[in-house]
Amino acid sequence: PAAGTPDGCPARPAPVEFSPGDLPALRSAGARYLREEPAVPVRITGAVVRLRRSGPGGPGIVRLRVLAGAEVAHVRVELDEEAYRIAGHAHLVGLPLRVEGHLERRGGFRRLTGASQVAPVQVDEAERDRLMKALQENVDFFEEACAGEEP
Repeated sequence: PAAGTPDGCPARPAPVEFSPGDLPALRSAGARYLREEPAVPVRITGAVVRLRRSGPGGPGIVRLRVLAGAEVAHVRVELDEEAYRIAGHAHLVGLPLRVEGHLERRGGFRRLTGASQVAPVQVDEAERDRLMKALQENVDFFEEACAGEEP
């Protein structure tokens, strides 16, 4: 980004406008896209980088930085209250979390649906130190998770 926009390229792409007549083609493209990339069963191991829920109890959403199990950087997982508690504890002690479910794309993000078998993963001391260092380098995620919603 510091190098600027290359010669011959617009600094900002022009907005794309659609008309009502484009809707059938867009629906067809969306359906084709879903067929081309169906949900797949996976077992993901990842470091918890964000925890969010609407109240002090109940289900919540966790963002994992994927370490193994899928070729994606981050994934969002909705967890029930017990699994969310496990994820919170794993985050506090610096352990990765292992989760099974179906990996799918929704709205440009990767989500794991039908999450089950949520458990912290024991790692050796060197790997744990590396994970903690990586989390400290991304402290903005942690600050956002702790800050909560502004009134």
